[in-house]
Amino acid sequence: MEINMKTVKIDKNKILGKIRDLNGVGGGPLTSNFTCDATELFKEARIPFSRTHDIEYPYGSGEFVDIHCVFPDFKADADDPESYNFVLTDAYLKAILDAGAKPFYRLGATIEHQPIKRHIFPPADSEKWGRICSHIIAHYNEGWANGFHMNIEYWEIWNEPDLKDRCWTGTQEQFFCLYDAASKIIKAEHPNIKLGGCGFTNPRSKMVERFLDHISKSGAPLDFLSWHGYIHSPKQAIALSEYADELMKKYGYDNAESIYNEWNYVFTWGNGLIQKSINEHKTALGASFVSSVMTVLQKGRTDKAMYYDVQINMPNWNGVFHKGDMITHGEPFVITPEKPYYALKSWGMLKDLGNEVYSESDNDDVFVAAAADDKELRVLITYYNDDDGLGRSKPPRDSIKIDLGGLEYNNAEVRIVDNDRNFEPEALENGTVVLDGNSFALVTFKL
Repeated sequence: MEINMKTVKIDKNKILGKIRDLNGVGGGPLTSNFTCDATELFKEARIPFSRTHDIEYPYGSGEFVDIHCVFPDFKADADDPESYNFVLTDAYLKAILDAGAKPFYRLGATIEHQPIKRHIFPPADSEKWGRICSHIIAHYNEGWANGFHMNIEYWEIWNEPDLKDRCWTGTQEQFFCLYDAASKIIKAEHPNIKLGGCGFTNPRSKMVERFLDHISKSGAPLDFLSWHGYIHSPKQAIALSEYADELMKKYGYDNAESIYNEWNYVFTWGNGLIQKSINEHKTALGASFVSSVMTVLQKGRTDKAMYYDVQINMPNWNGVFHKGDMITHGEPFVITPEKPYYALKSWGMLKDLGNEVYSESDNDDVFVAAAADDKELRVLITYYNDDDGLGRSKPPRDSIKIDLGGLEYNNAEVRIVDNDRNFEPEALENGTVVLDGNSFALVTFKL
């Protein structure tokens, strides 16, 4: 078979900034009611953030994170510690911290696909809801109600209020009033946290612009705009990021963070193809998709990203971990990595070096990111294309030359993820990586 040749160029002396926290995830390391423990895998991948949405689905199992779980009786006294149920959420958040990650706490409710809705209604009293949220923050950051000093920085108001009748049953205006009232109360009492929202389904959702227009006039605080997008192409990720950036600039939020905190591979939600998308989540295609998306986000405006999802009890969306057997009765199940895990881990290994350095590719299907410190240079190369979502656009096997601008290829190691390999170390030959279509490689050079 004829092998083509492509090139990526690296300039380790041209520092572009820091490698950003783009390998965050939805869900924590200790899931399925604490029976599945991925703590060590979290640590190895240097997972920076765990977003606490859809935790222990559905309805937060009545115990975890959601406002109705932490404050089960809305008629109760919001200022009385006895009105709150923190026990299992305490343990869940502690497990995130023990794994070296930080909680990204979503204040609100889990998505409700069921026909009978329970917790996604507009709160009866927006100001009281804001006080409840403020007390939750005080519990985790200031020790209130026998609490902690976890220093949780990011607090997100609601999730996908534009997903009518699955995340919010009220009007847009009712949601804007909730955000106004709650955010002003929370920020006044906790000025040092980062508060924002609202996990919109897509930056192009009409509600996003209306929201930004509203709060720019009402004066409600916004430290970050969070948004979602289920896609199949890194080009789509770029487009979403750029659109969010344009809106934020238009309404004067240039200094707010842009956070892409739900994303995964979906070619289409309809035409009977959603199951095909789900089937790709744990494959080499799914892994190279994850790698390519983080790479293009690094070169754009997005400040943080969180892959959805790593909870074992979310089998359609957890492309990262596999639930094995229970070795000893009463101990957690054995958790092993799937192929996309190594994309998240590769990103963590780039972050270990700190600085992003200049990189470019001469081909639209080859994506590259690079990081360096005084001792090492790491290059993440992804060869990915799924423009038709049916596997027909898979690139052919190719040879990719790494041009280091005259540097020696000293003690170079490559780790490849494809259909047959799972990140095992190999020696790099002649500064060239041979990749099958829809695969990726992490190359480490000693300087």
